[in-house]
Amino acid sequence: MYTITLTLMIMNKSNIFVHIELSKLVAGLTTNASHLKQSLKSQAGYFNIIPPKYFSEALGQEWENITEQIKQKGPKLDQDGKVVVNAVTNTIDQMSAQECVALATRIMKLNEKVKLEFE
Repeated sequence: MYTITLTLMIMNKSNIFVHIELSKLVAGLTTNASHLKQSLKSQAGYFNIIPPKYFSEALGQEWENITEQIKQKGPKLDQDGKVVVNAVTNTIDQMSAQECVALATRIMKLNEKVKLEFE
């Protein structure tokens, strides 16, 4: 009888899905600080469709931190407890221009790190 030993392989680079979708997110962001909040809101879906597990081990935690930050205020609810604005949009609405710039910078830096994994 043979004994099969399973070992977990550490991901050395992020999944190609992450590379493509994060690049799209960054491409959709404006560098104009006065329009950045709206730009982030228009790209809000990306924060829900890119799972941290598809990033390399080295970068997954950074994406997780970014998505936690951009959802920290939670969804906006009406008087009946129904969601009227999702957590990402509600949080962005409450962010200052400076916070939006800092967040966008973090996203762009993460995108650069992911790109380097594919070079």
